[in-house]
Amino acid sequence: MLKIIHGNHNRSLEANQHMILSLSFLDDKKRPFILVFPGGGYHHLAEKEAKPIVNWLHSIGYHAGILYYPVGIINPISIINQLEEVFMQLHSNADNWHLLENKIGVLGFSAGGHLASLACTKISNRANALVLCYPVVTFTEPYGHSGSRKHFLGKNPPNHLVKAYSIEHLVDKNMPPTFIWHTADDQSVPIQNTIMLAESLAKFSIPFEYHIFPSGKHGLALAEDSPYVHRWLSLAETWLKTVFV
Repeated sequence: MLKIIHGNHNRSLEANQHMILSLSFLDDKKRPFILVFPGGGYHHLAEKEAKPIVNWLHSIGYHAGILYYPVGIINPISIINQLEEVFMQLHSNADNWHLLENKIGVLGFSAGGHLASLACTKISNRANALVLCYPVVTFTEPYGHSGSRKHFLGKNPPNHLVKAYSIEHLVDKNMPPTFIWHTADDQSVPIQNTIMLAESLAKFSIPFEYHIFPSGKHGLALAEDSPYVHRWLSLAETWLKTVFV
């Protein structure tokens, strides 16, 4: 079951098995909309990758929202069905919510990047733009993030399921334009996740841009304490303007 919330609320980020779509509109003007998927290894949802990101998106002129998605023990089929419902609601309510229906983007961090990518590969009403920050892409060894895989697929999942939810195997010609950034020495989600995705995007001639910063810990979010990596904000802002022309 999908719950939709408008405006500010005191939603806590504890484990849950239902999706909550929190909408935060900048004004009553029709604008592009970007849905934020916080990270947390499918174990929890990171606060710093939620409301602060919405505030930044508002500052550069976008309607925005946060998807509070299931964490803990996940049913993959259920979560895909719930994703489908989220994007059906966004499209069917675009006029009421002042959204430009063909300019709906997703922005995901870490494991949230994995789920945001599923919203661009596994559902019918796909997003029109994908922004990924140090994303979990693959569940395969040796570069898969074991915690995310365990929560999403359970302990010791069969190979066919691992492949079925590894994004590098899901890219097709309908994947939207994609922006990715990662740090080369990320100790939690190896840089090879981004490289594997970039190779798959190139194979299908999907427009993409990616940036590998030399250094920075995993989970930097806005990277306010890392001035060099903090540039991802201006890079992503410029890229979004080219996609949402």
